Amino acid sequence: MIDEETPSNEVDSAETASLLRAEEHIIRLTFWQTILSVVGIAVAVIALYAALTESAAVRQHTAAAVWPFVQVMIEDYDKGDAAGFSLALTNSGVGPAKMQDVRVSVDGNVTRNWSELVAIVEGNPEAAISRNFISNRVLRPDETVVIFGTTDAALARKLVGAISKPRGVLTYCYCSIFDECWLADTRMELQTREIVDACPDFGSDAYVN
Repeated sequence: MIDEETPSNEVDSAETASLLRAEEHIIRLTFWQTILSVVGIAVAVIALYAALTESAAVRQHTAAAVWPFVQVMIEDYDKGDAAGFSLALTNSGVGPAKMQDVRVSVDGNVTRNWSELVAIVEGNPEAAISRNFISNRVLRPDETVVIFGTTDAALARKLVGAISKPRGVLTYCYCSIFDECWLADTRMELQTREIVDACPDFGSDAYVN
């Protein structure tokens, strides 16, 4: 009995068909792998965005919970035979305020301490006064620090006229515990403060009391 030989063209056709099926399978597999990779990247990006958004929201909430707000307080009275004056800074916010430099000027002239201020208003240098340092200290929420004050009637009346706008200008800067800083000036509206990257250094113009 003689075995019949398979024609070579039929063998080639079978091998070609097998290769085509394998190639088609590989293409489909590669396609789905690509889809899964793209989906995985998209999920990772969304997760990262959500994490960053949540982190920013938490930081904003935390910053708001310790937000300082420093205001100028001027108190004066004049009862004829008695008068008084005081200039203070108070923290009306809910977080501590890190006070930086303060600058005081009258009629455009910078005063660096109490003696210079009294001299500018032509007051009595021997008058009784009270004073506190304000630069480079921390104000707690609801804490008030009187920068300077007096119950000397003559000096108090002169200070009222000199410190009031537009003659007197008080410029000060402070930061939160997150180093968010604000620059304030008594020439601005009460609620207007300039957000700054860092507080300026007033140098020799800083009021040191």
